[in-house]
Amino acid sequence: MTRESEKYNKVLDLLRKSKPALDSTDDIERKVIKRISKVGHSGLNLSDIIDFLFGWVYIGWVRRSLIGASIVLVLVFAYQQTIILKRIDFLSRQTIVIDRENGPALSDEVEKMLTMYKNSWKRFPSKNITISEKQMKELLEAVNELQLKYKDLENLIEGDPELKKMIEKKMIENSRTKINL
Repeated sequence: MTRESEKYNKVLDLLRKSKPALDSTDDIERKVIKRISKVGHSGLNLSDIIDFLFGWVYIGWVRRSLIGASIVLVLVFAYQQTIILKRIDFLSRQTIVIDRENGPALSDEVEKMLTMYKNSWKRFPSKNITISEKQMKELLEAVNELQLKYKDLENLIEGDPELKKMIEKKMIENSRTKINL
């Protein structure tokens, strides 16, 4: 053991006597101070984030240009998202109207729409909508009756070619006056 301890002591003495040559002590001092200050400050700040994102760019004006462009893109994205959310909110408050051209609506579908309309007061608290079950049934019967009368009217028009031409002519005239207005 004494021999090993002697060797160990000789190696330690040799290392202590041979100091490394330090060329830039100021740089080492700055790095040590920077590391010590980072240890005390654990939170992220803006400069750390910018260094992380744009640290690969060494030319100053290019780095600033990239930072500016990214800020503009983020602001445009945020603006678009607010516009989209406002439009979605506006559309969600609109009344839903289902129009059927191919034939009369089934009574179940009309009943579903009326139930949806009845329950829509939850979305519009300022406009309190109250519809009783009796009113809904009357409305459903009226809709079914109107659909039958409309179907009879369509059959009558299809059966008489002169009446069909006259109605088509009136429809064309009405569409022209709407366009001219």
